[in-house]
Order: sequence, then structure tokens, then C-alpha cells
Amino acid sequence: MFSEVLSRTPFWAVEKFRFLNKECSKTTYTSKFLKLNLERTETICGYFLQYSRRLTLRSFFVEALGNEPGGTHEVSLDFLPMGITIEACDASHGILLCVDDRPLTEYIICKPTTKQYLVLPQPKNQSITVATGLMVIGSNPFRYKILRLSHVCYMENQRYTFNTSFVCEVFDSDTFAWKRLNNLELVEGDMLSYWNSKPTSSYGFLHWLTRKHVIRFCFETEAWSYSPVPEDIASGNSQDLSSYEGKLAIISSRTKDGLNYEEVWVLKSPFGGSWVNVKEFPKDLSLKTVGFLSNDVVTLADKNQICLRNMNNGESEILQIRAPNYSPPNISTIFYFLLFSDHKRVEFDARPNDSE
Repeated sequence: MFSEVLSRTPFWAVEKFRFLNKECSKTTYTSKFLKLNLERTETICGYFLQYSRRLTLRSFFVEALGNEPGGTHEVSLDFLPMGITIEACDASHGILLCVDDRPLTEYIICKPTTKQYLVLPQPKNQSITVATGLMVIGSNPFRYKILRLSHVCYMENQRYTFNTSFVCEVFDSDTFAWKRLNNLELVEGDMLSYWNSKPTSSYGFLHWLTRKHVIRFCFETEAWSYSPVPEDIASGNSQDLSSYEGKLAIISSRTKDGLNYEEVWVLKSPFGGSWVNVKEFPKDLSLKTVGFLSNDVVTLADKNQICLRNMNNGESEILQIRAPNYSPPNISTIFYFLLFSDHKRVEFDARPNDSE
């Protein structure tokens, strides 16, 4: 009965009920529940693919679950200026943060399903952006925060190390302004790479995987914390940060008895340091593991397709990647932004006496 009620609850609100008991949490993370919830709440689910072609970034949407699997469902960024890039997203609320670099850098918050957008004030630090994160803090009234990490400017390099020190700024929709915080200082020998610059949201924090640690930012306290990656996880062939059943997860690739596997390790509690191996499945060397749609479906992809594979029975659903001027042989890099979104409008600027 409780699952029946939750299946009619907005997707972003289901998260609040998952803390009631473990059975409820497990049930609401299954693909069966997810499909029912999307249908009853008229929510779409899919991936924005952002790819590099001839030094130009382009993006398009591929629907993964819903009424038209593999379709575009008329979701696009064609209502934004041409040439924008996706920097961050809040997947459960269907919100994207985009950047328009021509002629001056502008940050744009948007909801693709309603074609709403708002140009935000420019950050104070104009150095090159290293990483960006977005999180919706409240739904009524609608409130969001943005975290931006950028390189330390030339004048500060005398006091900070270029590769391990970053300017940290936060934008709050309540104040509609950027605020500079203390610089982020990585430990000696650590590094945040371009390939790990997209954060994972879990437990209400933003997380990044560096060479040696998982670093975490809390919007409430505006503070950073660090958690070392255990040796039994770091010893794998490669590691990627993800989210599994709402918990922070590391996907570790390794070889056992001549066979390639992916292991899913989750952090048991938000403030603990204990990681548990909760899932293991064969690795397809021709496909990249993108993340998890549910606790039983993993998303795999290459330049030609997205594969939704059930980890329990091995069955797969193939979503062909089709878009105007999309030519896989000419694609060098692809980023995947998962999105769940209804079609209800939001108020990006809810300040009194101000309009969007």
C-alpha cells in the first residue's frame, strides 16, 4: 500500500520517504517501481549527452525510461543561446547549469522540460573553471546553490600551489549573489582531474574523486571534508564515482581468474569511512559504465548506443544514439548527465519584487 502511494509521489519527493525503513528504500530503487512512478507522475528520465566534435561541444537528449524509450520527447536545449555547454545538473529535479562563453562567460540555470532559463550574475573570480556543482536545496520556495572551483589567479600563486589549490565560490539563489569561501587545499600529491570534474550528489553533499581521496562539500556548513579511498578499492584497474541506492558509490574495475568484473562499493553512512561491496557484475570491455538508473539496472555506453543492462538477469535494452550531425567516428569525448524531470514550472528567482 505504501509503495502504491509513493508511486504517485513526485520523483524528487520520494527521496524523503526512503529514510522510513530499509524495505521502503529497497522497493523504491527498483526499476519496476521507477517505471511506474515515471508513468504516474508524467516524469521523463534520460541522459543529456554532451560530446566534443571538432573542438566544439554539442548536446542532445536520449530518453531512457518512460513513454517513449529511446525517443527525444521534445527535450532539448534549443531555447538557449547556441554554443552553450552543460556544466552541472541536479538529476532528481531536472535542473541544468549551463555556460555561455561568447562573448563573456555567463552562467545559465535552466529546466529543459519547461524551457525556462535565467542568466545568473558572473562569478567574481574570472580564472579558468576546474569543477562545478549544482544542488536544489528546497522546493517551496524553490532554492538552489552552485559551487564553482577555479584556478588560483597569478598573483596568488606565490602563496598557493597551482595544481592542488582552487578558488571556491558559492552562488545562493536566496541572495542571488556569489560568495567566495576559503580556497580548497588538496593534500600533497593529490589531484582533481578533468575526467573526474563532474560531482556525484549523495547524502545531500557533492563528492569528487581525486587521485587519493573522495572530497566532499556541504552546502549547509560550506565546509570540505576528505575520505581516503581504501586500498582494496584503489587496487582495482580503475575507479569511478557514482550513486547507488542513494548512497555514495565507487565502481572499481578488476580482473579475477582472467575475467573482467565491475565491483560496486558503497559508503555505509555519510560520516563514516566504511565501504561495503554490494554488487558485482561482468565488465563489458567495449562499453563504459555510466552509472545506475536503479538498483538492478546499470547504464553502459559507447559512441553508438546506450545500453540499459539488468544486473540480475543480464537482459539489455539498447537505446540508439541519433541526433542531427552526430557522427561517432568524429567524436572525441562524451559526458553523460542523468535527468529526471516533470513538466511543472519553477521560480528560479524567488526574491521579493523581482521577476525572472
